[in-house]
Amino acid sequence: MKLAALLAVIVQLLASCVPPTPSGPPNAQMPSNYRGLAATTTSLGSVPWRKLYDDPVLQDLIVRALHRNFNVELAYAAILEAAANLGITAANQSVFVNGAISAPYEVITGGNKPGSVPKTQFSPEAGIEASYQVDLFGKLASATGAARDQLLATDAAKDTVLATVVSQVATAYFQLLELDEVMAFTKDAVASRAEGVRLMRLRVEGGVSSMQDLRQAQQALLEVTQNVPTLRQDLAQTENALSVLIGDYPHAIARGRPLNAQVAMPVIPPAGVSGELLERRPDIRQAEYTIATAAGDVDVARKLLYPQITLGASAVVAGQQSSGLYPNLPPVLAAFTKLNGVFFGPLGVFEVLPQLLQPIFNGGEIRSQIHLAQADQQQAVISYLQTVDDAFEEVSNDIVSYNQSRARTVQLGLYLAASLDSVRLAKERYEAGYTSYLEVLNALTRSYQAQTDFAQARLNERLALVQLYLALGGGWQS
Repeated sequence: MKLAALLAVIVQLLASCVPPTPSGPPNAQMPSNYRGLAATTTSLGSVPWRKLYDDPVLQDLIVRALHRNFNVELAYAAILEAAANLGITAANQSVFVNGAISAPYEVITGGNKPGSVPKTQFSPEAGIEASYQVDLFGKLASATGAARDQLLATDAAKDTVLATVVSQVATAYFQLLELDEVMAFTKDAVASRAEGVRLMRLRVEGGVSSMQDLRQAQQALLEVTQNVPTLRQDLAQTENALSVLIGDYPHAIARGRPLNAQVAMPVIPPAGVSGELLERRPDIRQAEYTIATAAGDVDVARKLLYPQITLGASAVVAGQQSSGLYPNLPPVLAAFTKLNGVFFGPLGVFEVLPQLLQPIFNGGEIRSQIHLAQADQQQAVISYLQTVDDAFEEVSNDIVSYNQSRARTVQLGLYLAASLDSVRLAKERYEAGYTSYLEVLNALTRSYQAQTDFAQARLNERLALVQLYLALGGGWQS
């Protein structure tokens, strides 16, 4: 008992000589608030994507993407790989037991064989052997911890993929709705201007208007008809891209609510405080786990300098049969020897094989492994700080983008109203004979461009909110 207690004390003293490497992330010293006008009481990033994107058609597309998108499937496969690596590493802390059966058969076919050497020999044996590495200094535990942190980092990387896919689907869907809107008023413009060409032709035939007025009316029509093929191309390509995002081959995409009914647009974006990013953004959590993984690798490398103790044991049952012994004995003596062709056994053999391995000289290999692991840890720390800094910049940029997009939409809405009224006034002036048809043409051109710009502005508002939601760490939560 005294010896066992003394051994336990020695083990604890030796193990305490190897302090663990610090594995926590450094203080990023982030400002409390982002740059730009934003609310700090709540954060858009904490809203589940189903609540933000409440269009049932869009929700169905997102669900299909989260189940069938190839990047999502690769992310889950990476988790399986990391989990398997953890299982392999953790197994090193277990007892290894192997069974072995062998049956060598040896025949001497020629030569001047001594009498004591058998001509044939058959030596079957069966046994088991067990080994266990005593984790005296925690090397195996550190390796298992590093593998576990790597698994957590891989899981966080999967969350980043999920959030990105949700953002990509919402972006493509909103772009599709904006193209629908542009196509709709383009078709209306085509119909209206085609009617204008018909009426102008009647006016020319009646001698009321000139051929120049007819040509200008035709120009106004062609100005919008040439946009239709491009819009059809953009619609098809956007549908194709969205189809691939949800894991399908290109096909038509169903529509839900129109663009102006998509997403509740807050007056001031709720960004919350910057410190929430450290817990909500999966890429920051991934960087934290990467630091912990690197710290575990440093521990493993440092503990290679210390002794490795392995306990082994084996139990074997064996036997032997020899033939051709003493073939040259006289017949009288040969009658007294019963060794020829007799099976001896079974014999039981049990061995205990403790081993202590202490590195003495390896050309500095272990020291270099330590330096390599420490360099990897330093890079992980720098990468973490860079990730936090990039995240803060993304949120600040997206806040500015959202606020300015909303301000521009207001201005473009006023511009659109003025442009449409300008068309009405120009037509009245032309009908009254106060101006040429060129003024009507210019008003039509400006109004169509105003409609296009206003639709693009409403799209940009929603895309800015989508990007802000992603930057704040939203979208991966189920």
